[in-house]
Amino acid sequence: MSLLNPILGALAFAFVALPIILHFLKRKRKPIQWGAMRFLIEAYRRKRRRMTLEQLLLLLTRCALVLLFALVVGRPIFGSSSKRSGPTELYIVLDDSVASAAREGGSEEAFETLKARAVALIDTLSAESGDRAGLILMSSPSRSIIAPASSDLGAVRRAIERAERTDAAADLHGALGALDQSLTADEDDAPAVTLAILSTLRAGSIDPDRPLPRLASEGRDVRLIVSAAGDTPMSNVAISAIEPVRSVVLGEAERDGQALVRLERSGVNVGEAQRVAVTLATTGTSTTSRAVAEFAPGSTTAEVMLGFVLPAAENAGQPVLTATLPDDANRADNAAGLPIDRRGALRVGIIASRPLVGQVGIDRFTPADWVRLALAPGEASGELRLVDTTPSSIDAPRLATLDAAFLLEPDAVAAESWFLLRRFVEHGGLLVVMPPAKDSVQLWTDAMTESLGLDWQIAREPVSTDEPMRINTESRPPSDRLLAMIAGELDQLAAGVSFEKALPVLPTEADDSALLTLSDGSVLLAAKHPMTPSGRTLPGLVVYLASPPNLAWTDLPTRPLMVPLMQELVRQGIGLASDSAVRTAGRTGELPGRATEVLSEDGEPVELPIRRAGQYRLLDDAGEDAGVLAVHADVRGTRTDVVPTAVLEPWLAASVGDATHLSWLDDEGNASLSSLAEQAGMKRAAVNPWIVWLIAAALVLAILETALARWSARSMEQVHGEEAIA
Repeated sequence: MSLLNPILGALAFAFVALPIILHFLKRKRKPIQWGAMRFLIEAYRRKRRRMTLEQLLLLLTRCALVLLFALVVGRPIFGSSSKRSGPTELYIVLDDSVASAAREGGSEEAFETLKARAVALIDTLSAESGDRAGLILMSSPSRSIIAPASSDLGAVRRAIERAERTDAAADLHGALGALDQSLTADEDDAPAVTLAILSTLRAGSIDPDRPLPRLASEGRDVRLIVSAAGDTPMSNVAISAIEPVRSVVLGEAERDGQALVRLERSGVNVGEAQRVAVTLATTGTSTTSRAVAEFAPGSTTAEVMLGFVLPAAENAGQPVLTATLPDDANRADNAAGLPIDRRGALRVGIIASRPLVGQVGIDRFTPADWVRLALAPGEASGELRLVDTTPSSIDAPRLATLDAAFLLEPDAVAAESWFLLRRFVEHGGLLVVMPPAKDSVQLWTDAMTESLGLDWQIAREPVSTDEPMRINTESRPPSDRLLAMIAGELDQLAAGVSFEKALPVLPTEADDSALLTLSDGSVLLAAKHPMTPSGRTLPGLVVYLASPPNLAWTDLPTRPLMVPLMQELVRQGIGLASDSAVRTAGRTGELPGRATEVLSEDGEPVELPIRRAGQYRLLDDAGEDAGVLAVHADVRGTRTDVVPTAVLEPWLAASVGDATHLSWLDDEGNASLSSLAEQAGMKRAAVNPWIVWLIAAALVLAILETALARWSARSMEQVHGEEAIA
């Protein structure tokens, strides 16, 4: 036998001693001798045995009555049922991710239905029975709201009611990992665990190809109950990205621009053609543009180019592009913003040992001279401001003032200077590297690739051929954005350019950084973001041109391609190198640029990671404005494809051992909420039959105690009556 309420039962059992204590206290009265005492004692002696028996029966009856009361309070559990019943420890994993924003068959988001089911499960528990509950929210990164489980069920209920949906993707793996830590941290004699996963379980919420962590039971029975997977046919279109053709806009005047809006779709209509209207607006102006994106049958992606008007700087602060879609199954991913990086001018460093010389023949021009002429052919615009420095003068303060740098003599860079260049790139700088115009063996390449976090392999010696090498414009990948502005004229511009020598990047199957190749297949132009040793991509951009602008190596400096090529490397490269002020909900651990603090639209501080899509203000260390941050909904979590139960069941059951520990909750809407606990095996019987018998026995004993008490009192009256007669 065990007790359902052991603490209350123990206290009640202690009161069994109360009748015994009172009985002995009553027997310890000090007798007082008086005149008629002799007759009373004689009467008492004649009936002492009967009175003692009556008092003993009365005492036993009262003790038994208190004992039955203790059993009723403790709620005993007999036999094998004691192993199946007892206090319940329930953990609810609630899907508050962007997937729960889907509207299945109504105007209410799925999240509200999931919350109602969670509250219904909590309402089946009883704190008086020793039940406990915990709450873990599933949006990435998942977080334990109440863990380990608490006996304050009201607090758990309030936490569920206060929970708000986020725009981050679901993280069921992280939620189960957090639960595993809570189970391990619990006391040794903790009860069996029931885990309730409340989610729509569509493709955006889960990844069946990735095994779930196995919950460590530590001798405890862990049971999993799961809400039925959503099977209503749904179709959803999401905005996955906004890409302006020009990443950095120079000048403060009003100007026109273009942006590419990328879309993704999921659900039942993927096999059919689909047309979706897209609207693009800019803050500070009432002008909007509209276009229609077309999905081909079977395609899940589409893109459309839209124009926009960028207002003058005096009429608006930092401009933000906002793309919107019509309402569909999930409205959380139907809007996305992009702050435009607007600058007055760009500072470009020319790192070479000799500055531009005076009026001399072009045969004596150095690569630095040609680059300077290409970047600043005239002084009218002033959008590019050139800064001369030498390899030996590289230092952190100087690099901090630059947006881009051309390194034309990498063989003259000291080892410690490569580290400074790495820091410059990591902070969003653009570094364009060209080999020195030397025919000797190049020994600087390893130091560059290792310091800058690049997986390139660069040739040790210049490559030359009998016939001049030409640019293969067809080698340019369609996804290249660095040369996108001159892509339409690239064939014409590159037609007359030839190369005698090059120090190319050796091509590899895994490397996709090549933008242009030569006619012999060697890489002429490559661009890559630096990477950490763990493989994480960092801001910044490194561009490598395999042939320096030297007439002994190439006639590029004298061809029309030279100026637009150098201009685009700077103007577009800086935009690609800069840390974009766009983040994905749930993945905003690092802020762009010099920003250290985030404020909401109401001016309230926002904690990281940010889980809600929208626009936020950025502040730096000094509390000054650092721009606008746009947070997008995580479109990985808005996929509405139905995942079959045959796939879900073994995947979920593996986390608790096997399918015998897995149960499914009904999904019939609000009408089924009252039956959720019964399906989960959590609801107790309304009346324990043992309790009924105990109460009945207590009533019988109460009647018997009353009768014995009256009988004992009558015996005492008879003794006193005989005394009076005597």
